[in-house]
Amino acid sequence: MESDPPHKRDYDAGMNGSIIFGIAALLTLLPAAFWPAPRQDETGQGEGRLFWLLLGVATVGPIALQISAGRGLWQSGFSATLWTIVASTMLVYFVLCLISGSIRKLRPLLLPYLVILSVIALLWSSVPDRAVAGESMTVWLQLHIGVSVVTYALITVAATAALGVWLKERALRSRKTSHLVAGLPAVSDGEAAQFGLLTAAEIVLGLGLLSGMATQFYIAGSLMALDHKTTLSITAFVVLGGLLVMQRSSGLRGRTATRLVLMIYLLMTLAFPGVKFVTDVVLS
Repeated sequence: MESDPPHKRDYDAGMNGSIIFGIAALLTLLPAAFWPAPRQDETGQGEGRLFWLLLGVATVGPIALQISAGRGLWQSGFSATLWTIVASTMLVYFVLCLISGSIRKLRPLLLPYLVILSVIALLWSSVPDRAVAGESMTVWLQLHIGVSVVTYALITVAATAALGVWLKERALRSRKTSHLVAGLPAVSDGEAAQFGLLTAAEIVLGLGLLSGMATQFYIAGSLMALDHKTTLSITAFVVLGGLLVMQRSSGLRGRTATRLVLMIYLLMTLAFPGVKFVTDVVLS
C-alpha cells in the first residue's frame, strides 16, 4: 500500500493541529462566557480576581491560537478570519474593561456571541485556507489589516452595548427584568459607552480606508478599487458618521440609534467575514 505524499501528510497534520488548537481556544472562552454575573456590592462593582482571571484566560486563548496557527504567514480563509475577529475583539474588550466598569458588564452578551463565532470557525476549519507569505506583507498591508480588525472589534463591542441598551429599555417599559438584564449597564452608561466606542471606530475606520488606499496604490497604482468590501466599508463609514452627528446634534437615542448601530455592524460584517464566507465557502 502506497503511503500518502509528504505534502498531503503535512496538510493533514497542520489541519489536525489547527482543530486541536481551535478546541483549546474555545475551551478558554467558555468559563468567562457563562460564568454567572456576580451580585453588585455597595460600590456598584461586582468584579473580583476571578473575573480578571477568567477574562485573561479567554483573551490569551484565541491570541495563542492565532500565533500558533500563523507560522509566520497571514491566514486569510473564512475560519481564520473568524478566529482573528474573536482574538482581536477579546483583546480590545480586555483593554476596555481596564478603563470602563460599564463595558465589563457587557460580558454576558459579548462573550457568548464570540463562543458562537468560535464554534462556526471550528466547523469550517476543514476548508482549505489561503496564506499570504511574509514577504508579501508590506508595511501598508500590515497596517491596513491591523486597523481593519481593531475597527471591527470596536464596532462589535459597540453593537453589544447597543443591544444592552435596547434590552434594558425593554425591561424598563415592561417592568419585567431578569438576572442577565439586571447586570447590564444602566441605559445612560450604555449609551455613553456606545457613543465613545462608535467615535473611536469611526476614527480607526477612517484610518483603515486611508491605509487601504495606500495599499491599493502601492500594489496597483490606483487609489481605490470599488469592490464589495470597499463599497460596504465606505457605506459603513458614512452611516456611522451620520449617526454620530445625529446623536451629538439631536440627541438621537433609543431603538432608532440601536437599529442604526446594528445596521452598521451588519455592513461591516458583510464587508469583513461576509466576503470571506462567499469567496472561501460558497464559491469554493
